[in-house]
Amino acid sequence: MSQYKKHVFICTQGPYCGFDGDTEAIFERMKRLVGAYGLNETVRINRAGCLNQCGHGPMMVVYPESTWYAHVQAEDVDEIVSEHLVGDQVVTRLRFDAPPGNNKSVEHYPAEVHAFKEVTDKLQKEREALRQAALRALQARTEA
Repeated sequence: MSQYKKHVFICTQGPYCGFDGDTEAIFERMKRLVGAYGLNETVRINRAGCLNQCGHGPMMVVYPESTWYAHVQAEDVDEIVSEHLVGDQVVTRLRFDAPPGNNKSVEHYPAEVHAFKEVTDKLQKEREALRQAALRALQARTEA
């Protein structure tokens, strides 16, 4: 049995969702509404990295039933909370059938968005290389 009745993950760090809508506003609004309904002990709201459904965002997934929502906007949050999180009814107009595998559809983004993703990927690789170097230095220091 899970600690929470429902667990919601909202893509707030993927390379494309933030260009499709205000993912931070979605997250903040959902947190506030869950609290207003008194659900903090049974419903957990988390930011997520990329949910690998790029081009359909902002994306959200609700577990344990694995209900995916696409193209979510801040004004949709009230309906998702009242209908799904409180009433256990899926908001069908936002539901996204996410079959296993890559469902990305990013061709429609302008070149600037793709350039942003490339820079983000490069920075992430550099960050990881620096982290690995720091770990090696720390390990060498503890072994000395």
